[in-house]
Amino acid sequence: MEARCFRLWKVGILILALMEFSFATLSPSGVNYEVVALMAIKNALHDPYNVLENWDSNSVDPCSWRMVTCSADGFVSALGLPSQSLSGTLSPLIGNLSNLQSV
Repeated sequence: MEARCFRLWKVGILILALMEFSFATLSPSGVNYEVVALMAIKNALHDPYNVLENWDSNSVDPCSWRMVTCSADGFVSALGLPSQSLSGTLSPLIGNLSNLQSV
């Protein structure tokens, strides 16, 4: 009985840890600040070849988006936008990408 309780306790801790990791960038209302920042960047740019077409405001995980690189802990760490004929200005919301290391 004790071994079973201990296993259930370990499973509970694991579930809590996974939830903490997956909601790390979500606001209390469930909005991912990184997605908001990236969508503001996308909206401020002219993208004649639609290279940012898979940037989706309904997504909660921008790590699968084209030209977005994430750290091992799932935060946006780099934006690779080379030679894509993008023009415009960078949104001030780029400052919300607190783990961003390179553009």
